[in-house]
Amino acid sequence: MAVRPWHLVVLVWVPFLSVFVFAALGDTSALHITSHLLAIACLVPAVVLVLRLRGSVSTRAGRGVATVLAVVLPLAVLGHLAELGVAVARLASDGWVNRDTADIWVRGPHVWAANVTVPAMMLSMLGVLVLAAAVRRSRPQQEVA
Repeated sequence: MAVRPWHLVVLVWVPFLSVFVFAALGDTSALHITSHLLAIACLVPAVVLVLRLRGSVSTRAGRGVATVLAVVLPLAVLGHLAELGVAVARLASDGWVNRDTADIWVRGPHVWAANVTVPAMMLSMLGVLVLAAAVRRSRPQQEVA
């Protein structure tokens, strides 16, 4: 099965877009943990797809973008894993009671992990758009009968 670059775009953009949904619902441990689980579930397959797609990109620029993505996407996964660990530890310290977690955005390990996650996600989001456009341009257009 061929790797479609727009699948990669969806996998990388869904975690970002879901932030607005989760934020609208509140800032509790359960929502926070769920958002990171969703992000990881999308980004791990995105890493696999970008590695598969990297070999089939015909342009030098496209291969360069794919190589950058092959670095920043795993960083985004690691950042989300670190943030997830902090969120689970917070839930445990709260006696496994779902409480407000807005304070973990102020200082501490969650902020440190977010300082990796956010830039990696932003670069990934831009990179997949560029890569999808580059792959689309390099493939010949099929005629519609």
